[in-house]
Amino acid sequence: MESFTDLLIVGAGPAGLMLAAWASQFNVSARLIDNQAERTGSGHADGLHSRTLEILDSFDVVDGVLKDAYRVNELASWNPDPHNPNYVKRTARLAAQPHDLSRFPQVSLNQGLTEQVLLDYLDRTGRVRLERSTRPESLVVDDGLCDSDEAHPITLTIRNTANGCAAETVRAKYVVGCDGAHSWVRKQLGIRMEGEHTNKHFGVMDIVPLTDFPDIRLSCIIHSNCGSIMTVPREHRLVRLYVQLGETKAGERSSAQSATPQTILDQARSVMRPYSLDFRICDWQSVYTIGQRVASRFSYRDRIFLCGDAVHTHSPMMGQGMNVSMQDSFNLGWKLGSVLEGSAKREILTTYEAERRSIALQLIELDREMAEFYSHGPSEQSREYQKYREGFGRFLSGVAVKYGPGQLVSQSLSITKAKSSTNGAACSHASVTSDPERAKGVTIGQRMPSLKVVCQAEANVIHLADVLPSNGRWRVVVFAGDLTTPQQWEKTQALGELLGKVCRRYTGGAERTHSAIEVLLIHSGARTAFDILRLHDVYHPWDETLGWDYWKVFADDAGSMDPGCKDSQAYHGYGVDMHTGCVVVLRPDHHVSYIGSLEDGKDISTFFEGVLLPQRKSQHEVNDGSNP
Repeated sequence: MESFTDLLIVGAGPAGLMLAAWASQFNVSARLIDNQAERTGSGHADGLHSRTLEILDSFDVVDGVLKDAYRVNELASWNPDPHNPNYVKRTARLAAQPHDLSRFPQVSLNQGLTEQVLLDYLDRTGRVRLERSTRPESLVVDDGLCDSDEAHPITLTIRNTANGCAAETVRAKYVVGCDGAHSWVRKQLGIRMEGEHTNKHFGVMDIVPLTDFPDIRLSCIIHSNCGSIMTVPREHRLVRLYVQLGETKAGERSSAQSATPQTILDQARSVMRPYSLDFRICDWQSVYTIGQRVASRFSYRDRIFLCGDAVHTHSPMMGQGMNVSMQDSFNLGWKLGSVLEGSAKREILTTYEAERRSIALQLIELDREMAEFYSHGPSEQSREYQKYREGFGRFLSGVAVKYGPGQLVSQSLSITKAKSSTNGAACSHASVTSDPERAKGVTIGQRMPSLKVVCQAEANVIHLADVLPSNGRWRVVVFAGDLTTPQQWEKTQALGELLGKVCRRYTGGAERTHSAIEVLLIHSGARTAFDILRLHDVYHPWDETLGWDYWKVFADDAGSMDPGCKDSQAYHGYGVDMHTGCVVVLRPDHHVSYIGSLEDGKDISTFFEGVLLPQRKSQHEVNDGSNP
């Protein structure tokens, strides 16, 4: 057999499933293969942080996670009792995260149930089917074809091992390896993992605890003179214990690798004295040797990419493995989909490695620090845990991840666009530079926080993120200021005229019926002061079947509609002047690309010229001369 596909995803763990969810949003052919006969059962990764839940919400699947997950609202730190150093005593209780960090908490849920939520999503959308018990056997890249947009330069041989089928030859435009720490795809490319393993060993087990320890249903950091434990409450009465088993000398074989649940339990008991601990149910157990490694590259010729554990491995104690893996493929998925669908330039694929490898390196450095924190016993940091956690909590949550500057993020570095003369030589440059002072509550390169606004037409209070689904579209968010003033009205209408032309430029023909860009407007005046149909059509676009779109104009007036929102003001939260407003450009993954004034419409047009491709007309449009 021989087949062709736009995208082949190897590995159906969290990273691969997230990438498949993105592929479902685009008009592309994609295949997802995994050598396992069924999804992850018990154990493995179990933590989901706020940003990951925001991402899952953008695919409308977060409720499937939250219905079973344990919400981590409070942490507790335990240290040796000064009056009896052989016993531990609680030294601090603290909130798991600041209340304004995200509308979602930190939760714990086993990896298999998280995978099931994404598998159910793929079943509903019906665009990408998971092929289980299917493994790749060979991979060849034709380097001479890698620069051709229409070519399928990658040839793989795959085989379904369950039904004894003959090998199939697959020719792909792009391949992504989401196949774990022992990645077959990475090994075929000869990409090295750089870093080191330590000789520090931790036992981990998921149990239903029988104990008199008072904080067993809180996430705890326990430092004793006998070692350390981290506890993570889980769904269905389970609690995960990460138990320090000791450290071996270089080259020495550790008995920790063969530790049993009883071995781990005995060590946990010595750490938790004077409290008792036992169990009758152990759902899963394993042993980790701490190490930090990052791949030397995350891609090959921007045709084959690696995500998740295939390019970074670290300790499990920070609960980052599943989160960072899914955030890798969330970063990559919309870029691949946009390029394959023909709406974006292929050069944007270079930003994946630049953006995600830098995050992986930050994670590895933090993981080294945290491994020392857990391994070296009671310390000033363990006794002052709240102050210590403030230094890294936002990064762990994922909301502080920051990209750029570069092609997709206009920050202090100008993005330049060469204007060609008639003979093809570059004759001048136009630069696009953000003005971050116009939205002081928004950080260029970070995800846009979600605050509450009121739908102008319906008077419903919503989160801004509710109208930012992960569908591959860019957003231009126009903070129009007070539209009751003639000056702001005129500026907003003039900007609407320009944005209308920009949106039409990046709207396809028969194959793509909507623009790659969506415009949203948030004003600071009274919601009843004007009729939205007086605004330029770009703010409420017309559809021949569905009529006007009433769900793109919002007022910063949540307090008047919902008493619980009286202190929630979007303009204040985003740091935008209520009179002059501003414009914020969001990438399809909700990270901020550009901030400017309402008069900077030409800069927005220039920015998109550097990223997107004008859409070709359909043959019908060419013949009748419509839609110039």
